[in-house]
Amino acid sequence: MVFPSQPEQRSAFRLIERSDLPGLTFPEADVVSAPELRQERWGLLHRATFQGNLEERKVTLYFTADQGRFALHTTIWACTEDTVVFKHAEELPIRAVEAVEFHQSSEEE
Repeated sequence: MVFPSQPEQRSAFRLIERSDLPGLTFPEADVVSAPELRQERWGLLHRATFQGNLEERKVTLYFTADQGRFALHTTIWACTEDTVVFKHAEELPIRAVEAVEFHQSSEEE
């Protein structure tokens, strides 16, 4: 099993801005059931944090909230055991993340 870089149906996810995060609520249950995939997701989020801070690389996070399924194209500033943290202290619970898609830095595009 490999944690997905994209969901099977990208069209099922609505692209939002980080500023939309405070208006969302998230289920208590993790969207990923397999423990090995949860560990892989956590590792990918930490890699995205490193690349975001040092190489200015962005990722697209695909996640589920009570209001639906969303995609967020951004740079990750920090990652704790439970939370992905973005600029201006916006947060997303790791348990909501379904896929992590890496992108090239703006200098490489």
